[in-house]
Amino acid sequence: MKEKISITLNEKILRDIDSIVDNLFIRNRSQAVEYLVKKALKDSKTAVILADNKDSPNTLKNRFALKINHDTIIEKAVRKLENSGFKNIFIVSDHDTLTNVFKIIGAGTDLNVKIEYVDEESPEGSASALKLLRNKIRTTFLVVACDLVFDSIDLLSLWQQHLQEKVIATMIVNSSVLTPGRKAMFGHVKLEGKKIISYTEKPAVKNLKSAIFFGSIFIAEPEIFSHHGKSLELDIFPELAKRGILGGQMCSSEHLHVHSHEDLMNVRKKIAGRCK
Repeated sequence: MKEKISITLNEKILRDIDSIVDNLFIRNRSQAVEYLVKKALKDSKTAVILADNKDSPNTLKNRFALKINHDTIIEKAVRKLENSGFKNIFIVSDHDTLTNVFKIIGAGTDLNVKIEYVDEESPEGSASALKLLRNKIRTTFLVVACDLVFDSIDLLSLWQQHLQEKVIATMIVNSSVLTPGRKAMFGHVKLEGKKIISYTEKPAVKNLKSAIFFGSIFIAEPEIFSHHGKSLELDIFPELAKRGILGGQMCSSEHLHVHSHEDLMNVRKKIAGRCK
């Protein structure tokens, strides 16, 4: 849906805009303005990295600092975001984690991005962490976990689908092999077309009729900040799905999440195989 607006520009800018009208791909001044605006926005998108650094007997600490092919996971993430046009990046975590991340990538200057660090003084959940950005983000944005290797994910395809649909958030979803007798490792979704109609966080495998899971990347509108709950996975995603305003894009690329030493070895092996 398009909306008619009125803008005032000086004569020279109008002349420059008219110069790109080719009567083939860009047929008039309105299309020229839209093309230029889209091009400008493409290279100044906003991304959020949620750097939950909790450890457990089966989870490595400081996963963002683990190396894959000479780069740390956080460096690989920022490079991928920059290559996809996400130049403004917020990283949210506790003070110690932010300090350690800063030692690796600094303010982002060397990676051609601008990074702002947001201290989660009292961690309460993923939604609470995201809501710390309520007064900092006013446009569509991307969210990704800090321990995910997503080199092969087409972020622009996810972005375009989200903009075309009337939803609050659109997430990457992946199919996975189910292991009987175990709990799912990630949030389970039921997908109909491009809409997610239910979201359940890490359910028992025996209760599942399908094997489609949240891929730890999503695009969202600022309206998500107004939804109640401290957890994205337990509170907000299930509610959005129930209301029909949660989108999903099926992704054939493998979900490369690094939680354990075994995960790290598997990811290193798979990434090395791609480079041959």
